[in-house]
Amino acid sequence: MECETTRLDKVRLHDNPLPLCNVAGFAKTYLQDFKEHTDSSPIIRNRSTPHRWSPPAAGSVKINFDGAMFGESDRAGLGVVIRSCQGQVVAALSEQITKPPTVEILELLAARRAVSFSAELEHLRCVCEGDSLSVVNALKGSGLVLSSGGHLLADISSLSNSFQSISFAHVGRQGNAVAHALAQRARSSLSTQIWLECVPTDIMSIVMDNFPNS
Repeated sequence: MECETTRLDKVRLHDNPLPLCNVAGFAKTYLQDFKEHTDSSPIIRNRSTPHRWSPPAAGSVKINFDGAMFGESDRAGLGVVIRSCQGQVVAALSEQITKPPTVEILELLAARRAVSFSAELEHLRCVCEGDSLSVVNALKGSGLVLSSGGHLLADISSLSNSFQSISFAHVGRQGNAVAHALAQRARSSLSTQIWLECVPTDIMSIVMDNFPNS
């Protein structure tokens, strides 16, 4: 099932500049995150980071999000997939947007779209999962983010009030494969695409490979 959705209005707040004492640490984290999205070589991750998708607790849904830059144009893609505690697809989204200035801003846009999409579907308890460590840390309030992303974090914080409970977690790229494929799929469609209780046939094999205990 495909349809178009409208975006929620942005909540604009004044941005706080990054303190000079934090610039070096932020640059190191951001460079590592950028390499993870552009380098095809094997990536060594912290052992505490899950590599595969795992189901949320009973009564909750898990929302995976990702962004993809399209190098040949000024466009980018957002991908979101919502799955139940049994691993079944509840809903999926693929959306093309204007390319943002950085990978980090793209991932924040994907996170915001994931939260707004789940709020539109009236979910009450969710875990939001992405493969950008710096962005997930920022969403958890334990990391740094460029001042240009401050309004996006404010949007997500405001949208989070729609849920009884919401949390953010980091996962390896393998565990975020379905959201990544949906983000890449936006390359071929100008309109927002939404699927309920299914995904496109070309992505179903990725869902099955990513299924719990598969």
